[in-house]
Amino acid sequence: MESYTDARILTQPIGYWAGTASRAVVTRIRATLEGHGLTQPQWWALNYIAVRPDGVPLDEVVEFHRGFVDTGDALRPDVACLVATGLLDEADGALTVSPAGERRRAETWPDVHATLAAIRAGVTDEEFITTIRTLQRMIDNVGATAWHA
Repeated sequence: MESYTDARILTQPIGYWAGTASRAVVTRIRATLEGHGLTQPQWWALNYIAVRPDGVPLDEVVEFHRGFVDTGDALRPDVACLVATGLLDEADGALTVSPAGERRRAETWPDVHATLAAIRAGVTDEEFITTIRTLQRMIDNVGATAWHA
């Protein structure tokens, strides 16, 4: 890993580094999920629905994710695909995770955890906390908001 002096780091564009980090991390996570036949939005939906065993309407799934992920209504076809492939069941407008969906989640989680650990390798908890708090402050400084579950 190439590193710069502290003085040079102070001249670096935060937008470039934050954007590059985002693209690299998301690409790695999506590759992991692709290995399990899932897109990242499908993974979000599958996990959101899994903790609601009584079922959840599609509109709720979409609205929840709209709050912190720039998906708009794009999540709808991903959920439809999960239903079509048997990973979600739909009855009376309520979505639940099917037994096949539960198996897929169980098979996928170990690789997701390994990917997240690889992303954080060599980064202490304190460094991670500082990074997130710094990004939160910068987002606030430009009058924007950010929220994640």
